[in-house]
Amino acid sequence: MCEYCGRPIVAVTAGRPRRYCTAACRQRAYRSRALAADARERIELGQLALQLRDNADRLLLLAQGWQPPDGADPVDSVLTDTVRLATELAARGHVLRSDEGGHETPAPRSPE
Repeated sequence: MCEYCGRPIVAVTAGRPRRYCTAACRQRAYRSRALAADARERIELGQLALQLRDNADRLLLLAQGWQPPDGADPVDSVLTDTVRLATELAARGHVLRSDEGGHETPAPRSPE
């Protein structure tokens, strides 16, 4: 059975067993996998950007004098986490771009 469309595959006597019934199904399966990988990458980048924005909000609150109820000083841990998130976004080849509403979103870095 074809892994993409489910149609029966003509068995071959030599070589590896076929996974797809036609070259078109093989290409469609490849494109489907590529789109799924791109969607996963976009979701992960969005989650990193949201975490980075949350850290920025926490740092703003801390700069304005807010203290957590337990009395701990989280500035060092928030700063360390913020640097880690920004480094990971940069390593993936993306930079943050602000839109008209002031929201930061991941944008692809242009090749230089």
